[in-house]
Amino acid sequence: MTIFRNEQNEVHSLHGNHIAGVATPTSGARQVEMWRGRMDAQSASPPHRHDTEEVVLFLKGSGRATISDREVQFQAGDTVLLPAGELHQLFADTECEFVAAMPLGGTVKLPDGVVMDLPWRR
Repeated sequence: MTIFRNEQNEVHSLHGNHIAGVATPTSGARQVEMWRGRMDAQSASPPHRHDTEEVVLFLKGSGRATISDREVQFQAGDTVLLPAGELHQLFADTECEFVAAMPLGGTVKLPDGVVMDLPWRR
């Protein structure tokens, strides 16, 4: 058993997204990675896809997600399932807080195929 204390979390900011890895290889995770984040109101994640499913639970706020050619609205308490391989993007209408998880080591890519090196995943 490993415990990774909240005060050990390092928050990384990118395009109005503020994310800390809470279960990563550095903290002892071996199969699943998880992070906690906050999105500024009117911010968005970059459009991207990964080769594994991602699960995002919104704790606060509201917004929308585009997944391939579909759009869904979310609010606090909703869980968004982002399928493997599908281009998606999250938009915060209000300030949002979330936790997200996916299998450890999945590749995250921009639409042009460039692999994203996300510091909160280390």
